Amino acid sequence: MTGDQPGSTQAAFAATLVDEWVRAGVRHAVVSPGSRSAPLAIALAAEERLAVHVVLDERSAGFMALGMGKASGVPAVVLTTSGTAAVELHPAVVESAQAGVPLLVCTANRPPELHGVGAPQTVDQTRLYGTSVRWFAQPGVADRASAWSWRSLGARCVAETLGPPAGPVHLDLAFREPLVAEPGRLPAARKGEKPWHSVAVAPASPNRGDVDTVAELLATGRGVIVAGARVVDSEAVHALAALWGWPVLADPPSGCRTPGDTTIAAFDALLRHEPFALNHR
Repeated sequence: MTGDQPGSTQAAFAATLVDEWVRAGVRHAVVSPGSRSAPLAIALAAEERLAVHVVLDERSAGFMALGMGKASGVPAVVLTTSGTAAVELHPAVVESAQAGVPLLVCTANRPPELHGVGAPQTVDQTRLYGTSVRWFAQPGVADRASAWSWRSLGARCVAETLGPPAGPVHLDLAFREPLVAEPGRLPAARKGEKPWHSVAVAPASPNRGDVDTVAELLATGRGVIVAGARVVDSEAVHALAALWGWPVLADPPSGCRTPGDTTIAAFDALLRHEPFALNHR
């Protein structure tokens, strides 16, 4: 893996990252175009297994990627160029962290020799989003000596977004001109389209204490079901509510706020009404 033309090494680096992301289940990328991010933007566009969405406004791009992650449970990639463009993603990053939604944030950056010399669109992007991200990586300008780590880096980015807890990951990528080149040979991948790393989550099962607590609650004959965010099976929730005749206090992100005899959608307003709250203790 030697003898690359100028630019082809970082093109191969970008293509390797994209291949690992797709292997790990990523299916969408949102790109806010800019010259410094060209190597990764080109690699994303060249990947036929990936749907690429071009959004000019970086703030909008961040929230579009966030929504894709929330709907699918799999991170979407959002890519911006360097400088203030990267700063525009901060609101979506914070929302991702607070809501526990996977999001893979990629910001392009200038190489070290262009920092501190007045180069345009150059700000300190090291840990730009502070403690909001689950993981931050800044691998520097790609070279063949580090090719052994490219697949590990790409796969870990996705794994870290999935947690637990799920949330945003920030990958800050420095690119040096020329920014457009044919990629050199990619490092060997795992067989069978598997990512370099993957996340294995043990299935959650209730312990005996949880089962006893639920049994005691059901035995009282009176109760409510509070449905919060990320309910896995909303139909099961409403089936249980119908069986026991209990109302479902459904938060908007729960997926349980559907028309039905057991759904209480405006419960927050009802509970703020003191006479109602006192009469329904």
